[in-house]
Amino acid sequence: MDIKVVEADPLDESIQAMVRQHLADMEPTAPTESRHALDSTKLGTENIFMFQVCVGETAIAMGAFKDLGEHVAELKSMRVSPEFRGRGIGRRLLDELISCAAQRGFTRLYLETGTHPYFTAARRMYQAAGFGLCPPFGDYQLDPNSVFYQRAIG
Repeated sequence: MDIKVVEADPLDESIQAMVRQHLADMEPTAPTESRHALDSTKLGTENIFMFQVCVGETAIAMGAFKDLGEHVAELKSMRVSPEFRGRGIGRRLLDELISCAAQRGFTRLYLETGTHPYFTAARRMYQAAGFGLCPPFGDYQLDPNSVFYQRAIG
């Protein structure tokens, strides 16, 4: 399968559709106040860098990182379409996001993900990529529905 990772416009319809699916998947995993996925409008702000994985012209995955200042970024909105999961696409996207963040001068990446079983594969992938547990960062608070990771890059 010939795939490519490219920077994406969060307002592009293919990304908007993927974001809607992402938000719908998050709904049963935690109460509203514990879900931190961003909608397309928030992903379109100038401090967020959005990427998509494509097979031909079809977007099959997305991910972003948000500039938190002081050379620190947060991974956001990692998603692989269900029919493409289990093929290493999420890890390839994660590696590309780490590389792009490092190229843009970031030295540390943080992320928040869920504790619900739905997120087990994602937590394993982040740990395998060198992310370690950390306390809440930024505006996050301790929450039984969230787990936080960080990793040095660059």
